[in-house]
Amino acid sequence: MTNPKDDLASTRRSIDAIDNQMLSLIDQRLALAKSLRALKPAGRAAWDPAREHALLQRLLSRKSETFPSSTLVSMWSALITCSLMTQGPLVLLCRNPEQETLAKIAFPAAPTQKLDIKNWRTQTAETPGAIAVLPMPGPDQNWWRELVRPGPALRIQTCLPKWPPNQHAACCVSAGPAPYQDGKISWVIQNQTDSLPTGAIILARNDGLVLLETTQSVMQSDAPETGLSHKLDQPTSIGCFYPPLQIG
Repeated sequence: MTNPKDDLASTRRSIDAIDNQMLSLIDQRLALAKSLRALKPAGRAAWDPAREHALLQRLLSRKSETFPSSTLVSMWSALITCSLMTQGPLVLLCRNPEQETLAKIAFPAAPTQKLDIKNWRTQTAETPGAIAVLPMPGPDQNWWRELVRPGPALRIQTCLPKWPPNQHAACCVSAGPAPYQDGKISWVIQNQTDSLPTGAIILARNDGLVLLETTQSVMQSDAPETGLSHKLDQPTSIGCFYPPLQIG
């Protein structure tokens, strides 16, 4: 007769062996991630939101029913953050504890700094590897207007939390382009008096400008050289990113 204690010990040894294999594979992954720094163009940020979204979506589509989606996203977010930190600096700039909590869930172990409300664009542009985490646009959150004023060129790269879907409470803003690709949504600022694109969703309004979400491609441009009062020459995209993650 099989001894239950022997079966328990054998099963635990098998689990330990798998853990050891997983750790070795993670070390290999981190080494490959570190090598990416030399392969990427000079000045390009380590964080690639589109790549991260595709990776997480692929894994969510492959996972078994016994592996909770929230656990998968948390585990790989930690692994992705470690990979990014092997390639260069990564700093989360947060306005308040609520945004800091969301940022730490999205980028575990990444260092945080206080976001300077008055000079947040300059701080984000000049801090190597910075990702500014700001509250979702709304009646009392009009920071999005700053993205079409003279100054550093920043883009909205994604929204948080990554999971669960459709519960966004913050935006990630960083330097560099956020180009339109099929399947992405665009956040666009235009004059409130201009006609809305077909199917567009209004996210916020403020002082003659409207922020909307659309699936149509809209030109991205850097901040204007002259001051912006209450009118834009044309609709301007301030970010393009993929819709929320989904199961399957």
